[in-house]
Amino acid sequence: MIAKEGRNLYRLNLIRELREKEIKSERQNRLAAILGMGCFGFFLLSLLYSGLTITQMEHVLTSEKDKVVRLEQEYKKYTAAKLIVDKTDIELLNDLQGKGIFWTKKLASMAKHLPENYSITGFTFNNNVLTVKGYGYLSPQQDQLLVLDQYMNRLRNDTTFSDTFGRVQLNLADRSEGGGRIVFDFSAYTVKGLAQ
Repeated sequence: MIAKEGRNLYRLNLIRELREKEIKSERQNRLAAILGMGCFGFFLLSLLYSGLTITQMEHVLTSEKDKVVRLEQEYKKYTAAKLIVDKTDIELLNDLQGKGIFWTKKLASMAKHLPENYSITGFTFNNNVLTVKGYGYLSPQQDQLLVLDQYMNRLRNDTTFSDTFGRVQLNLADRSEGGGRIVFDFSAYTVKGLAQ
């Protein structure tokens, strides 16, 4: 609208208002579309997560069912075999366990206390008696009987040895004239052998 000369002229731009309304409407539509796509994406992600969780749970359930089936089969085999352990079998096993001698510890104890320059050449165990033979070399100042007596006393005082062998006695100590060599022989009696 145009006013005549003495009047103030005003122009209205209706197109600009329409254009601003259209831009505002487009922004709202874009925002609605973005929000709709975001909600749809969130929905798809939640479906995917739920599907993966269900798949994992089914896998765990299947493995647990397989374990149960295996246990049931083992139980059926066990009951089919009817393995029964009698009380006398357990007592016999206990008796066998108690009768054995742990030789490694006994031999280590004999070697630990053996005097310097002495060697054990052989041993036998028969009728609850351990017989040990050996030899040693002495200097001229040493008395072979004192050295062997100290060895026997150390064996008697060693609980690793004396818990099985209650009595230790020297049977032979023979010193040869040349070179100071001593041949010795001693016996150790088991506690059970002493009781009989």
